[in-house]
Amino acid sequence: MQDSRSESPEAGAGPRPHVLVLGTGGTIAGVAPVANTATGAGYTAGVLGVDRLLASAPGVEQHARLEFAQLCNIDSKDAGPGLWLELARAVRAWRERAGSAGCVITHGSDTLEESAYALDCLLEPGSPVVLTAAMLPSAALSADGPRNLFDAVRVAADPAAAGRGVLCVAHGRVHAALDVSKQHPARIDAFGSGERGPLGFIGAGGLRFTREQPRHAPCAFASSPLSAQDARWPRVELVCSHAGADGEMVRALLAASAAGTLRPRLRALVVLGTGSGTVHEQLQAALDQAAQAGVRVQVVPRTGPCEGGEFDGLNAVKVRVRLLLEALQDPRQDGQQPQQ
Repeated sequence: MQDSRSESPEAGAGPRPHVLVLGTGGTIAGVAPVANTATGAGYTAGVLGVDRLLASAPGVEQHARLEFAQLCNIDSKDAGPGLWLELARAVRAWRERAGSAGCVITHGSDTLEESAYALDCLLEPGSPVVLTAAMLPSAALSADGPRNLFDAVRVAADPAAAGRGVLCVAHGRVHAALDVSKQHPARIDAFGSGERGPLGFIGAGGLRFTREQPRHAPCAFASSPLSAQDARWPRVELVCSHAGADGEMVRALLAASAAGTLRPRLRALVVLGTGSGTVHEQLQAALDQAAQAGVRVQVVPRTGPCEGGEFDGLNAVKVRVRLLLEALQDPRQDGQQPQQ
């Protein structure tokens, strides 16, 4: 880890909170061709290091004493579950060394909600953990990354953010990992928290929480010693019910899993159902076969998050994250190495 500017620029100022910034890539670290600087079109994600990102947010060092580390530099569409465990281990190690100090993670927007929820499951509530992202690459006009990073550091440095689970900061809003989702493919204000709305706001007046973190059962994974080296990732697939869904995809998965040509074998299916969670009758017949074969089947609405029950507030990709982590701790593993 590297230390950035340990002396406060403000004479007479008290000690600043200690904040670790972990870089993983994404659009926030993206670079566009010179010809497209104005719009950011045709950019490559995950180019700039986290040190360059911090340099693009002047004044951030006034709010925290910063350390930073680059875990990876990728487009988040290419992220895998191994990254969740690497991030969780890094945050745990930071908490053990730095106590109540906060942590910021720069991440791509595409899979931010999956990483945020996974970390919310893997980490005990404690010092702030804040993910942030950008919709425009670093050199685009009105690039949103520098401000989002600036705000994320401020939230991570604020004691009021502690104990609220993993948070996401973008466009002046503070979202809970349970609720946040990317709701538009290109708009600057791409992230939302559905009907619940954001937990709070960060702006010129500082950090202001306007509601409490949603209550949900504590995850059993928070005390797990799992690492990317010893994990055996199961297979949990997403299937969508739609007009004409005949279930052949599910039957193909079952056949390949039974034959041993699908590795790791199929452990669970998350089904995006129509309406409040209905499924085409032909697809339902295939899902019944899957359940009889020992595959867990979980139907969720394709129109938004689940309402009530074990997965209340979770959308389909977060339900998949939850089932992955549950299956990972199931002793009935088939010995496959994790897919990074």
